[in-house]
Amino acid sequence: MKKQIIESTHRRMRLPLLIAVALVLIAIFISLFRDMGLIGLLKLRNTEKQLRSEVELLRKENTELKSQVEGLRSNPAVIEDEARRIGLIKEKEKVIVVPPRRDSRDPAPSRDDAKRP
Repeated sequence: MKKQIIESTHRRMRLPLLIAVALVLIAIFISLFRDMGLIGLLKLRNTEKQLRSEVELLRKENTELKSQVEGLRSNPAVIEDEARRIGLIKEKEKVIVVPPRRDSRDPAPSRDDAKRP
C-alpha cells in the first residue's frame, strides 16, 4: 500500500515538471523560429549589413556625380569633352566618317585556298 502511495505521489510530482519542461521547450522554439526570433534577427542583421554597404556605395557614387556636375558647371574644357563624347561638333567643324576596312572583316584565306592556282 505504501508503494502505491509513493508511486502516486511521484506521478503527481512528475506531471508539473513535465509541463514546465514542455513549456520551456515551446518557449525556446518560439523564440528561435517566430518572425522576430533568433533566426529572423540573424537574417535581419545580414540584410542590414548589405544595405549599409549599398548605402556606402551610393554615397561614393553621389560624391563622384556631384564632382562631375561641378566640373560641368564651371569648367569649359569639361563641357567641351562631354559635348564631343555625345557627338556634338563646333560651328564650322566638319565630321569625317571613315568606313571600316573591307579586308579586316574578311577571314584569312585557308591553306587549301592558297595552294590552288
